[in-house]
Amino acid sequence: MIAVEGLVKHFGAATAVDGLSFTASPGRVTAFLGPNGAGKTTTLRVLLGLARADGGAATIDGVPYVTLTDPVRRVGAVLEAASGFHPGRTAREHLRVLCDATGLPVSRADEVLVQLGLDNVGGRRVGGFSLGMRQRLALAAALLGDPGVLVLDEPANGLDPAGIRWLRDTLRALAAQGRTVLVSSHVLSEVAQTVDDVVIIARGRLVRDASLDDLLAEAHRGLRVRSPEAALLAPALRAEGARVTEEPDGLLHVEDATAARVGDLCRERGWALHELAPVEERLEDVFLRLVEEVA
Repeated sequence: MIAVEGLVKHFGAATAVDGLSFTASPGRVTAFLGPNGAGKTTTLRVLLGLARADGGAATIDGVPYVTLTDPVRRVGAVLEAASGFHPGRTAREHLRVLCDATGLPVSRADEVLVQLGLDNVGGRRVGGFSLGMRQRLALAAALLGDPGVLVLDEPANGLDPAGIRWLRDTLRALAAQGRTVLVSSHVLSEVAQTVDDVVIIARGRLVRDASLDDLLAEAHRGLRVRSPEAALLAPALRAEGARVTEEPDGLLHVEDATAARVGDLCRERGWALHELAPVEERLEDVFLRLVEEVA
């Protein structure tokens, strides 16, 4: 279990994190979302003992990271995945050095290379790796200790479509093993296909903490309607209690009205109807709406 409780972090006169609280649970993938500068990376750095909180707490299984016994076997983390590699070492050598440094058997290097589909490039120097391949290697390093908690900052950065699909399947499989997976990302279309829970922050404060299903259940739904008689159709729909937004070229966005009623009304009045289609907010739309409300 990851628990952030009333976390506060200042940088001089600037407040990066302001009373933030949320949890991430075992067996689930939790997305940690927010616009640039929202305080995501700062929160993760405090959680991992790389920065000191000015208030509140961020704990793993009830204790701060710095007090964990054998932390490499408890927590795996990826921050700034494109850095931290010696370009002259091979992928296998990089992982073996980490095993030596943390007291893990060097056999784990080959095991995670196979686990993450990197065994065919284990003998290649990291300096020739693409950003996406470095992301995979960073995740391999995070899994060396077979930890129960994973903290990943933008793991999809640099991945091609096949790599993103691989990451999705990998994160789901890791959570299915009972691990706690906390992942920050700007690739919201992929988040919607991967995660169980969503934590959204803005300006260092919590905006929303909910399951993905509950969040999407709150998405705005409506109809996209286009008619040459839009100027007449809009007030007619409003008279029946619908909410209507008028846009150029005879386009209306209609809420609180069924497609059947819009079609029937146009037929009754003899108005042409050129387009009638359902519209539903995606996770990206919900995210933008929520963070704009606190801007």
